Amino acid sequence: MTSQAWNSALDRIEADLVTIEDAIEAGRPVPDCAPAELPTLALPEELGSRAAALLERTRALEARATEEIDGIRDCLRALAGHRAPAPAPTGRIVDVGA
Repeated sequence: MTSQAWNSALDRIEADLVTIEDAIEAGRPVPDCAPAELPTLALPEELGSRAAALLERTRALEARATEEIDGIRDCLRALAGHRAPAPAPTGRIVDVGA
């Protein structure tokens, strides 16, 4: 029973990772994913490598998100203190009907 409960939890985590990865690749907003409910019993040894692989995928997504956040932060810092340029002159207004 423990293996089945853990398999179900790992299936849910994997499905959420796929959903997030697909959204990022397609440039869509990442959907909210409710945390998977984990069994209270110890993870069976035979599922350890699968859990470790899912953890590695999660950490890779976290690293990617951190890089993107840092890039946005750098862009915002570069913009800080810069005034918007004045509008380009449009020339003189001539009333041709006068």
